[in-house]
Amino acid sequence: MGPAAEAPLSGASIYLDANATTPLHREVMAELMPALSGHFGNPSSVHKPGQDARALVDAARERCARALGCAPGEIIFTSGGTESDALAILGGKPRKLVTTAVEHPAVLAACAQALECVRVPVSSAGELDLEALRRALPGASLCSAMAANNETGVVFPLPEIAALCREAGVPLHVDAVQAAGKLALDFPWDLISISAHKIEGPKGAGLLGVRRGIKVAALQAGGHQERGRRGGTENVAGIVGMGAALERAVRGQPERESRLRALRDRLEAAARAIPGARVAGAGVDRVCNTLNVAFSGCDGETLLAALDLEGISVSTGSACSSGSLEPSPVLLAMGYPPNLAGGALRFSLWSGNTAEEIDRVCAILPGIVARARR
Repeated sequence: MGPAAEAPLSGASIYLDANATTPLHREVMAELMPALSGHFGNPSSVHKPGQDARALVDAARERCARALGCAPGEIIFTSGGTESDALAILGGKPRKLVTTAVEHPAVLAACAQALECVRVPVSSAGELDLEALRRALPGASLCSAMAANNETGVVFPLPEIAALCREAGVPLHVDAVQAAGKLALDFPWDLISISAHKIEGPKGAGLLGVRRGIKVAALQAGGHQERGRRGGTENVAGIVGMGAALERAVRGQPERESRLRALRDRLEAAARAIPGARVAGAGVDRVCNTLNVAFSGCDGETLLAALDLEGISVSTGSACSSGSLEPSPVLLAMGYPPNLAGGALRFSLWSGNTAEEIDRVCAILPGIVARARR
């Protein structure tokens, strides 16, 4: 469905912070609302209202499994990407973990609880050091690597990463939160995390895919739900929304990727024309919707506020790190000096953005940067 079919956004005339969250698509809402208002039963109950709710959960599980090319029994529903990452990483009770220096805070926080954690470095363009990864893997319980970076959009070479993991006998967890709907989800994984609200679904819903044979112990005890791997009464409406959003994201991915890449490249060309601009991940594979650009001599928060006054919503980095005055750890890991990292903005597009919106941002941005430098 094209941008003309989207509902207008309130509070922001141009929304370019889709990597933080996306609007709930009206098609997803149309499926979600009956589950929220009409099917109130507990899916664990044996009476008809309970079994009606169970049928919705089962149908959503099958939709998600088809989208990921796995069996329905390999899907665990969660509250979102953060819980999925924690369950994947800590549910196996690891001793040694291998991850990357630029992972999402949810992954790094979970990895910090292991007895040993090795963070594999990246290049100045954000590319993973595969030789360092090879050296780090022996003796590891799990490797966790993102499909696409939430701040820069840089795509990791998952087939190569998976081959190294297989060689070392180490399961691979893929944080695909920023890849769903933007990349084909045909890469190898043993565990995979996805969040609904990044793909125009509801907040508070996500999933962890776990290949058969991979052991995951519940972090949230309290019941038999999700085959004993995640206790608690299921969020039926959120799960329905998860299934609808993921199916829609996968179905429309090729057209969406082509359209958003063209808009992103138009915005990137305008940003590059501003003196002192540096695009993160320039020249390497990035997801279609993400542009991270640092402006020398500027403060990112000042730029963000100035754009916000113009009705343009962007970010200075990960939404999970908002409120921090420190430069982005991702950009620092890529070798950015702190003062340049502090002048970075992240523009992340969604399916409702139009060429007219991008042209307006392109026209406004040079003047905003010039005023910030003065």
